[in-house]
Amino acid sequence: MPHFKRDLAAFALASAIPWAAMASSQESVYPDRPVSLVIGFPPGGSADALARLLAGPLGEALGQKVIVQYKPGAGGNVGAEYVVRAAPDGYTLFLGGRPNAIHKTMYGTMKYDFARDLVPVGLVARLPFVMVSGRHAPIASMQDVVRLARSYPGALTCASPGTGTTSHLLCELLQQEIGLNMQHVPYTGGIHALKDVMGGRIDMYISPVAGALPHIQADRLRPVVVMSPLRLATLPRVPTLTEAGVPQLSGLELGDWSGLVAPSGTPSHVVAKLNQSINAVLADPALHEAFARQGFAAPMQPNTPASFKAFIAEETERWNSVLRMRNIKPLH
Repeated sequence: MPHFKRDLAAFALASAIPWAAMASSQESVYPDRPVSLVIGFPPGGSADALARLLAGPLGEALGQKVIVQYKPGAGGNVGAEYVVRAAPDGYTLFLGGRPNAIHKTMYGTMKYDFARDLVPVGLVARLPFVMVSGRHAPIASMQDVVRLARSYPGALTCASPGTGTTSHLLCELLQQEIGLNMQHVPYTGGIHALKDVMGGRIDMYISPVAGALPHIQADRLRPVVVMSPLRLATLPRVPTLTEAGVPQLSGLELGDWSGLVAPSGTPSHVVAKLNQSINAVLADPALHEAFARQGFAAPMQPNTPASFKAFIAEETERWNSVLRMRNIKPLH
């Protein structure tokens, strides 16, 4: 080999070594500062409870503190749009859910696309729901709901933490399947909806179990029915929809979900590390116990970015069809 070719090859090899080392070093140091976990609802609700349960263990797995930030509004979509605009470096994450998957249908003014502008990291929890009424209300069973809604069409009020949230969708689904006419009352967060149900200003609310459970245990709320195929360990005396006489929704899993997403363009090694860390956290029996006490459930495995992406696509199609059937118009 001529000398100049040998010298050129040696130079190329020597030049590649520092770059390879630098890339390897960059992959190994993430994260080297605190990570922000953004939620799209105010403090005090189920999203806040879940974020706080995750922040400590996830911070330990990552070796950096995880700080919960609140960006409420538009059924959680203000927070999602905030994260879309953040640097794609893994230091600003979003705890997303079903309302984000249908934002294009419900919130046409939002300047982001959940499927395009955010990268799935992994599911973090399943959230079962329970219908609750205030102690003042004449609602102790699903039969009471049906009787009152049919006797006084449009008078029975059903709260939600925002239009397009799972609470709202479940209220619409019930009306569609049973043939009821109720009035939907949207709030800016679950804690505000719960307060008005307890205060007698709203008749009922289909709430995440995590948000309603402390008030049920304190006898401030009456559980009516759980929105799941099987009874829940946290509410063993509360009937399922099938047991309550709603066979139209028999066997359906109507609970919500929460998952971790990052801005599009986040490096693959960062997404992989986040996924690995969240799965390590979810494998801890102590977290399973903490989840159970607050009404959450860990997701099924395998829990990969690819499986989460496919799940989001299925959820988007399923619940957009409910919105179309109920003729729910976008908010502007």
